[in-house]
Amino acid sequence: MSPRRSLILVLFAALCCAAPAWAKRATYIRPVMKSVSTTGLTQVVIQNLVGPIDIITQPTDQVKIAILVHGGGLDRVFARTLTQQLHFEIRKIGPQLRIIGHYPVKQFQNYGYPYMKSFFFIHGTDTNIYRGHRIHIRDVGNKKSVELWAEIRVTLPSSLSLVIRNIYGNVRMRGNGGGGNGSLDGFTDVGDFLIHNPRWARVKLDSDYGSIKFLDGFGVVQDMHVKTDFGGTYFYLRPGASGKIITHKKLGFLHNNFNDALFKSDGDGHKVMVLGDGRGTVVHVDMNVGSLHLEKAP
Repeated sequence: MSPRRSLILVLFAALCCAAPAWAKRATYIRPVMKSVSTTGLTQVVIQNLVGPIDIITQPTDQVKIAILVHGGGLDRVFARTLTQQLHFEIRKIGPQLRIIGHYPVKQFQNYGYPYMKSFFFIHGTDTNIYRGHRIHIRDVGNKKSVELWAEIRVTLPSSLSLVIRNIYGNVRMRGNGGGGNGSLDGFTDVGDFLIHNPRWARVKLDSDYGSIKFLDGFGVVQDMHVKTDFGGTYFYLRPGASGKIITHKKLGFLHNNFNDALFKSDGDGHKVMVLGDGRGTVVHVDMNVGSLHLEKAP
């Protein structure tokens, strides 16, 4: 981007930020669509600053990518221009497919998001490092921020391993078809994980501020590690579920509304529950502030 273009964009942003809070905002959505052959691939990596991520696994020989880049401002021209400043790099590097969001972090360090989490109706501000820059995520309408975020939807086979690094936004996953030997490694700094029927053999999920929910059992997962710093963990299980749940928590409770099994201490600071014959999924749960809930799947 030329210095002149950068200056014009900054001036537009300044005018936008100086506007009264009651001013009407315009929005614009720029779609990015692409399909990539799975030939030669073993892993997909997704990196985004702000916005939700939706994943579907199903038998397919293509990784299908749909990205909706959202921009907002006082008029549609500004909103459209803003969306053009967010570029997604989608390319193969050896056996890895990378989907990386390149935000204009040199020009803007404050981003407005319309789905901020709140505590007692107060919207917080999240500060994090994205690609080497200190970035703030704020509520839309904040005078310091520009509204620029991306909604990412990816369909891929469960034979591919998946890595997700999201700073702010929920992550939803839905599995279809048979299970694969791949793995899932997901992180979101602020956001919930909502999982339906996972098809990976190994799963690792981490949310600093948000909950982790398996809404319909553990799918075909054999080994699972989930971690929350501030937020609960919810397992909705079907009759006959078997496996072992190993928990470590600092502040919170262990609720079992699924069956009559009890958590027992293993002498190393963990609480362990055996489900059924114990031969199913081995689940490790690490919570700082939050409770574990075992429930019956609806």
